[in-house]
Amino acid sequence: MFVTFEGLDGSGKSTQADLLREALVAEGRNVVATREPGGTDFGERVRELLLHGQELTPWAEAALFAAARTELVARVIQPALEGGADVVCDRYIDSSLAYQGIARGLGVERVLQLNLAATNGLLPDRTFLVLVDPEVALQRSSPSDRIEREEEPFHRAVEEAYRSLAELFPNRITTVDGNRAPDVIAEEIRGRLRDLS
Repeated sequence: MFVTFEGLDGSGKSTQADLLREALVAEGRNVVATREPGGTDFGERVRELLLHGQELTPWAEAALFAAARTELVARVIQPALEGGADVVCDRYIDSSLAYQGIARGLGVERVLQLNLAATNGLLPDRTFLVLVDPEVALQRSSPSDRIEREEEPFHRAVEEAYRSLAELFPNRITTVDGNRAPDVIAEEIRGRLRDLS
């Protein structure tokens, strides 16, 4: 199965991705864990450009994310799935839909089309959206990159964008309350995944 985690920086999504990987490995499953942007040499270079480089236009940002995603799918995710492994990814297409498609105003449909072309239409079996208030997320994280340093209204727009995506894609995106203890959230996620595995 291919499972992704989404949410604001500071929502706890990376913690949940790690906890799921650990739980699946403990069950004896073959698991490939990765992140976006990144996961390949090219993707890590793009990550550096996106997060620590100069200001970019929204379409340049979207195109760079899609380019890194193309490499990640072709070199890591698709081979892992074809080899029978489970893939757990910290961020994926929904990040681009929320950040660039909605919060930066490019349009969900246009950004989705770009990314479906870039990934040969590969979508996750399940996406867990970890929801917390943007103020809570900002308190939990220490903004260290260009996107994290955006003003609070941008982060609120992203959070609202994620909620919209959960309504648009209810069969794939599952929301979880990120205000609880990590192990409680992880147990809920495992329960919701049992029907897939």
